[in-house]
Amino acid sequence: MIGVVLIHFSILCLCITLNLIALILTIYLKNVQIWPPPGKFTWQFWFTWISFTYFMMGIPVLGILDYGTLGFSDLPRFISAGILFLIAFPVGMSAIYQLSIKQTLGLKGKFTISGVYSFSRNPQYVTHVLLVAAIVLATNSSLTLIVGIPYSLWFILAPFSEEQWLKDQFGEEYNSYCHRVPRYIGFPKKSAEKTNTNSQQNSW
Repeated sequence: MIGVVLIHFSILCLCITLNLIALILTIYLKNVQIWPPPGKFTWQFWFTWISFTYFMMGIPVLGILDYGTLGFSDLPRFISAGILFLIAFPVGMSAIYQLSIKQTLGLKGKFTISGVYSFSRNPQYVTHVLLVAAIVLATNSSLTLIVGIPYSLWFILAPFSEEQWLKDQFGEEYNSYCHRVPRYIGFPKKSAEKTNTNSQQNSW
């Protein structure tokens, strides 16, 4: 069993390491575009989604296999995990429904600014981080915590690889949206407020 856990853990580490490298290359190198992928029938699309499918399915499995190694007390962690799940899951599903599966996969589509997207420009990423935290708490797994940290980091960094891509598609409409709505979470600002757009885009 220990061998199975270590193999599974190693594959998860490899998946998230490669995806973090790909994301960082996309952010810092103008001639590299891995996320968002250039299209559905590209290696970038399949590379990202095969590895992320394995990761999204594999992290709770790792937690079960490595259950109880972190040392948190039962009642507080179960309560905390339950609260995080009850917040993150419905909000995340609502965000996917509003944006569409196609755009969730990183493909071009419509510009969505209503519903949960009026409080966060990246609600799916925020809820993924919360769900990872819920899984870590529910399974009380040290290995899940180890892989969950870089996995969450990917979701924190991902918007930086998307913003210019979205600006190229939607222009001033997207700039105005960035001015009003925070990158991660918060209350929308009134459009009449005059603040520097670039500064707002870099706010959390």
